Amino acid sequence: MRNAEFKPMSFAARTRSMLSFDFYRLFHTPALFIMLAVSAIIPAMVLSMAGMETMGPNGPVQTPAMELTNVWQIVEILPGGVSGSVGDFASFANINMVYIFAGLLMAIFVSHDYSSGFVKNIFTVHAKKIDYVISKSVIGVFGGAGMIVAYLFGAVIAGVITGKAFDVNLGGLIMCLISKMFLMAVFCSLFLGVAVFFRNRLWLTIIFTFLFGMMLYPVASVAALNSTVITALASLVAGVAGAVAIGAVSTLILKRRDLV
Repeated sequence: MRNAEFKPMSFAARTRSMLSFDFYRLFHTPALFIMLAVSAIIPAMVLSMAGMETMGPNGPVQTPAMELTNVWQIVEILPGGVSGSVGDFASFANINMVYIFAGLLMAIFVSHDYSSGFVKNIFTVHAKKIDYVISKSVIGVFGGAGMIVAYLFGAVIAGVITGKAFDVNLGGLIMCLISKMFLMAVFCSLFLGVAVFFRNRLWLTIIFTFLFGMMLYPVASVAALNSTVITALASLVAGVAGAVAIGAVSTLILKRRDLV
């Protein structure tokens, strides 16, 4: 009898296997649904607070932080510069917060892989560390895109209930959201690098995810509500280039450091 020959899995086969497993985990963990719920609740909370009066020394006053008349002010700056006041709650709670939530989702995934020891099994089957990086990056972008949709859904529902205006250039809004989804690749790659560096130290990963997220917060505002196809294409190029570059660093970290 001839000995059976076992050929190594191809790159495409390894990637499909890893993605299939990670997507199964994604939809069977409460972390994704918690992040989606939070993404939908935040715009509803901000819009419901908009226009509320607070008691000042001379009677009720409406604070500048709550001067929101248009739903899309909590998504991005409207053409003409209309937005919440700089530094106010609405400015910090806009749609760009979902990048941090996507980073937290990845932090939970990676930390669990290391704390449970499952990462050893993963690399036994998938000899290439790049498979892990690609799969986790795709999971992060997918989850982040879902959070953008959830945020949009929450904003629309809350806007209808509170009677806020919906005046906006629809084409610009669509291109804005698409651009933000493309930019998710850069943020998720960065947060993945942080996660694999700190491994099972989830608390450190969370701290640095928030730190880098707040530092890079303004970057996502390049995708404004007057975005065009050019903006979307530029965001796609930036997202792919950033994911490749930072993903290479994450792969190097995995190769150079122990798995425990």
